[in-house]
Amino acid sequence: MNSAVYLFDTNIISALRPDQNLALFNRIQENATQTLCLCEPVIFEVERGYEHRQAYQQLTHFRANLMPLFMVISVQLADWRVAAKIWGSERRQGRQFSDVDVLLAAMTLRLNGILVTADSDFSALPFVRTENWLIDT
Repeated sequence: MNSAVYLFDTNIISALRPDQNLALFNRIQENATQTLCLCEPVIFEVERGYEHRQAYQQLTHFRANLMPLFMVISVQLADWRVAAKIWGSERRQGRQFSDVDVLLAAMTLRLNGILVTADSDFSALPFVRTENWLIDT
């Protein structure tokens, strides 16, 4: 069996709350033999949200209990360059993507992975494979 590479968007990670979304936790555990990735920009988005809300208990839980479930992936210069191309192309077509979203798209392409997201905006990028584990469980 081939191993799949899954990169997780912020909206999926944010749904991983204690005592909620048991199906999502189960799906992650069922896929533990696959490569489950957290990208640095997603970590930034999650942690800035906790910092803004001063949700330090949730931040501690994220760092101690959730992050160890994933491999942390760093952004490379090539990711920024691909992200810039995607952003420019989509902007010319009247679509606006956040910097983090185009970085996730670029990193997903680099790793030949699947982006786990609940964001339907990625449907505008058919070259990025996506799955929504919040509804596909």
